[in-house]
Amino acid sequence: MSQHQSPVGTSVSEHVERKLARSKGYREAYERMAPFEQIARIAIMRRAQLGLSQQQVAKRMGTTTSVISRIESGQHRTGTETLRRLGEALGGHAVLGFEFATDGEPHRELVAL
Repeated sequence: MSQHQSPVGTSVSEHVERKLARSKGYREAYERMAPFEQIARIAIMRRAQLGLSQQQVAKRMGTTTSVISRIESGQHRTGTETLRRLGEALGGHAVLGFEFATDGEPHRELVAL
């Protein structure tokens, strides 16, 4: 598909795969934002499990619904303090850590925020 042709008729995943294959910049941005997209999916699923609206989560965090919307879009970097408050608002806690390879086996060191 040329870059001027409409992506209509292709799935989102097919469109993303094509862009990843064609553009190094897109691929780098996609990889950089992947953890925040994962956080977004977790937050959305947990909020749904709890039956909470974005407004209710925002109130629990002491922030605005636009902050929750940005987190749940997965397209914005989220700081550790915001992640800590989000974890608490969703009935848990955020965990941050490092992974080191030791003899080919990954070893994780995690800290609850």
